[in-house]
Amino acid sequence: MGTALLGVHLAAVWFCAGLVWVIQLLVYPGFAAMTGPDWQTVHARHTRLMGLLVTGPWALQGLTCAVLLVWRPPGVPLVAALAAGVRGEVTVVVTVAVSVPCHQRLARGWDPAVHERLVRTNWWRTAAWTLGGVVALLMLGLAR
Repeated sequence: MGTALLGVHLAAVWFCAGLVWVIQLLVYPGFAAMTGPDWQTVHARHTRLMGLLVTGPWALQGLTCAVLLVWRPPGVPLVAALAAGVRGEVTVVVTVAVSVPCHQRLARGWDPAVHERLVRTNWWRTAAWTLGGVVALLMLGLAR
């Protein structure tokens, strides 16, 4: 049961990490080339599809992390689960406090300053998900 839980957690975190790297390096920079009259349609489609794509894995990451904070397989220290939880929380806080407001503003029309802020601050989520993936690998390696 323990390694299965860690495997699901690892898969969910690394899915989100991979997705955020694609967003950071390809999608968000590509927004600058799509600023024409169809910008609002392009952005609305991105927002809708991204929400559908990330909701399940992100929720699964949160659920498995919550379980790991309460119950861990033998060999997995509480500090590792706490580290996973903090990194997961960073992704939530940055998304809610920074990314969502940027997307809400961009939904009303292209704004290069808001776009620049979105790209710059998305590095925080990219780092948090990547480090969360490293922690997930570490926990799986420590489990007995």
